[in-house]
Amino acid sequence: NVLTHLLGQSIEELEGKIAIYHAALRKAGHDPADFTVTLMLHTFVARDREAARRIARGPMKDYLRSAAGLVRQYAWAFPAFKRPQGVTNPSEIDLRSLSPEETEAILDFAFERYFEDSGLFGTVEDCLARVEQLKRLGIGEVACLIDYGIARETVLEGLYPLAEVLRRSNAGASVADGDYSIAAQLRRHRVTHLQCTPSMARMIAMNDEARAALRGLKTLMIGGEALPGTLVADLNRATDAQILNMYGPTETTIWSTTAPATATDATAPIGTPIANTQVYVLDETGAPCPVGIPGELWIGGAGVARGYWQRDDLTADRFQPNPFHGGRMYRTGDLVRWRADGALDFLGRADFQVKLRGYRIELGEIEAAAESFPGVTQAVVVAREDTPGDLRLVAYVTGGAEPEALRAHIASHLPAHMVPAHVVGLDAFPLTPNRKVDRKALPAPSEAVATTAPVAFEAPGVGVAATIAAVWQRVLNVPQVGARDNFFALGGHSLLAVQAHREIRAALGNTKLSITDIFRFPTLDALAAHLDDGATPPDPARDPGNVADRAAQRVDAMAARRALRARRGG
Repeated sequence: NVLTHLLGQSIEELEGKIAIYHAALRKAGHDPADFTVTLMLHTFVARDREAARRIARGPMKDYLRSAAGLVRQYAWAFPAFKRPQGVTNPSEIDLRSLSPEETEAILDFAFERYFEDSGLFGTVEDCLARVEQLKRLGIGEVACLIDYGIARETVLEGLYPLAEVLRRSNAGASVADGDYSIAAQLRRHRVTHLQCTPSMARMIAMNDEARAALRGLKTLMIGGEALPGTLVADLNRATDAQILNMYGPTETTIWSTTAPATATDATAPIGTPIANTQVYVLDETGAPCPVGIPGELWIGGAGVARGYWQRDDLTADRFQPNPFHGGRMYRTGDLVRWRADGALDFLGRADFQVKLRGYRIELGEIEAAAESFPGVTQAVVVAREDTPGDLRLVAYVTGGAEPEALRAHIASHLPAHMVPAHVVGLDAFPLTPNRKVDRKALPAPSEAVATTAPVAFEAPGVGVAATIAAVWQRVLNVPQVGARDNFFALGGHSLLAVQAHREIRAALGNTKLSITDIFRFPTLDALAAHLDDGATPPDPARDPGNVADRAAQRVDAMAARRALRARRGG
């Protein structure tokens, strides 16, 4: 079975590649019909082609921006690109020689070319025509990647026309209409080994059907974030499977250490190194730390990558010769300590980078964005877990700023997952004896400073609306919820949406409420109208066009943030 991609090649080139695959199979004595060619396509389907183009342009350009090889290929094919003297193929192009204007023009060209080539940008009819063409080429499956930077609520909107494509492309009603929830997949395929993040494990454990499906597991592998002991205890009640805590960064080929997950610690230990891997806990001088003393984790062994593509400076900082075992080792930036039993405890980041719901977030980038807002003199952003299992970003600012205006400003410069859930205004920051901001002394955001949607308060109605308001108030820990309040503007996120979904269903006895309904109808009155006797809900206010503008804005914003960080001394 073969997985291929359309990015960087045309349909004609793809057809030639598939012919080579099939020829190789025949030469090896196999029938190509017994094998599947899967095509991965970045996708967005909308009511018309221009809407799809507008929504996908910014996120797709951002995605392409990070793929140096693809940018070179598109630059080579771009009619206005002046090929440097002596350069004979795309791989020789030095992207650092391109001006920002040239880069943006090439990315626009790349997006338009891919938009036309893929056929899975546009309308249902565009998709159906391309699916039939792909079938004739020998494509057996099309994997649609829709979440590549597009706003979450817009992604959900794009799923409905994709379901229509499935229904009308001879895929069969069972594919389009079948139950593809995690619970159904675990049962259908008799899954024995499951790998997921702690955030996903928590969502599974909070869903009754998915929780029941965990009983069939033999091994549950959890990684990607710190694993709370309370979650391990809850999972132990749901399944008899062995639960493993897995740790490792991308730069060391993901998993580097592992340990049986325990519920006795506040955070489960990350264990001991896997085969052909060495781990070191080093202090600031590079000397090994004794048992119980925190230090930075370095990883050596067969899984260490060569470095970062075209980032010699970052490679030199993070990948260094291994003085203990030979070869090279990687500096993770994570704080750990040795335990007496020989395992490692994970203590957090050595810098100000955090991992929140699967995203690596540089807190300094959010601080710089906040400080670019008029009236803000200084900003400090921290990730707080005042409620167990609920990690949130909180921005502390001096100088005065209206919280919602500041959040909107940050949202115009950074992705949604980097927008703080709360903004707290302070007269001055608490300082350590050496005059640095004492982040540990920053106050927890009180109910009075929880950010809310910028609308006049309107009391919720009775019945369904009152029930939803009570659930939101409890789940979001806010003093009141109005009829026009937005779940996510009040500090909600995907994990809290799961909890709210569960409690609303229990309170109303409504088994038809879908988790996606909270994203489709994020305001209280819209969700209440959706659930109350089938009444037509108000159309949730959205502006997908803003998504398309963000790529260009982020180019200037990133430069401004770098300059601001430089003025602040790094």
